[in-house]
Amino acid sequence: MDQDGNLVSQRAWEFGAPYPADKVSVRNISLTANAGLDVWGRKKEQPVFVSVSLSLARSFQSAAEGDVVDSSTVHYGRLSKNIISSVKEKTSEDWRGTHELAKLVREACLQSADSPNIIGASEVEIYFPKSSMLGDGAGYRLSTNHSSGDTSRVLYIKNIRVPTIIGVNSHERWSKQAVVANLWIDKLLIPRVADLQGQAEKILTETVGNSNFETLESLATTVAAKIEAEFFQNNLPGASIRLRVEKPVAVPFADAPAIEIVVIKKD
Repeated sequence: MDQDGNLVSQRAWEFGAPYPADKVSVRNISLTANAGLDVWGRKKEQPVFVSVSLSLARSFQSAAEGDVVDSSTVHYGRLSKNIISSVKEKTSEDWRGTHELAKLVREACLQSADSPNIIGASEVEIYFPKSSMLGDGAGYRLSTNHSSGDTSRVLYIKNIRVPTIIGVNSHERWSKQAVVANLWIDKLLIPRVADLQGQAEKILTETVGNSNFETLESLATTVAAKIEAEFFQNNLPGASIRLRVEKPVAVPFADAPAIEIVVIKKD
């Protein structure tokens, strides 16, 4: 058992999550928090977007029938205010790791309901838009089934752009073009959470930038293998890496051709 419950993959968590379930969500609450690591790997205050989705254990039918916010649902105004005040209060003086930040947001969600028992599952997403050197940002998703105790943890980096030699055509062999990579690391141990902004992105950008492949298949496989060697050493079976690589300029009348690869730790 993990200290937050039974750690499972995101896919297993989704399979076991309450369904069907009425949901209350708030997306991209914009905050500043003394949490996570900035683009230089420092424990500094930085911008963060917080998104939450709460699956209710029972339908909010009485709220719908009465056209009123009652105890069958969660008031999204109160939910937002509780998250904002909790993050401000608990990161104002003491730095918080990304996982710690997600946990305190999860607690604020539970406190926003008239009874925590009406929340069957919670999904908390922490996104740092300035913590990736060559990408759009890095994030962390903490999903909890409050009935079974199953917990999923996924780290990701969005849209890392790296110039490299890639392609089978003659004109692609003499000029670099941008490759866009998206990376998800699933079922990581908590001590590895802080490595996302630094080690994972460094491995990815250096491997892509120094490569000279003809196919996206070879590039993706090589990058995934190097990240696997670094991040899977002490991890649990079922931990996985999902890597998607795209060539935005390769096909004139399409956004991009892409390859996606998944590597799962077997033992």
